[in-house]
Amino acid sequence: MLSPYMSNDLPGLDLQPPKSPEHSDLEKSAISVVDLLVPTNPLAAVSCWLGVFSLLLCITGPVLGPIAVIIGWFSFGRGGPVPESRYGAMASNARSIIGIITGVLSTVIGAFFLWLFYSS
Repeated sequence: MLSPYMSNDLPGLDLQPPKSPEHSDLEKSAISVVDLLVPTNPLAAVSCWLGVFSLLLCITGPVLGPIAVIIGWFSFGRGGPVPESRYGAMASNARSIIGIITGVLSTVIGAFFLWLFYSS
C-alpha cells in the first residue's frame, strides 16, 4: 500500500499536490476597486454624449453626428487613461462604439428630416 507521504516510485502515479494558479492570472481576471474609480478615455465619453444628444435632438444630427463619429473613430482602441485598467479600456471602447453608432444614426435621420423640410 502506497501512502501519500511516500516517494512516487510507480510510473503514471502522481502524488504531488495540485499546483495553485499563479498570482498574476488572478490579478488579470479580477476587477479591482481602482478599475471602478478610473475614468474612461475622455474622447470616448465626448463621442458617446455627442452621439446621444444628436440623436435626441434631431435638428442637430447633421452637425453633431459627424463630430461624434470622428471623435469615436479616433478614440476607439485607445483604452482608458490608466493602461493597467481593463475596465477603463472596455468602457472606453463601448462608449466609442455607442458614439459612432448614434452619430451615424443621427446624421442619417437629421439629413432625412432636413430633406423633408426643404423639399416641400
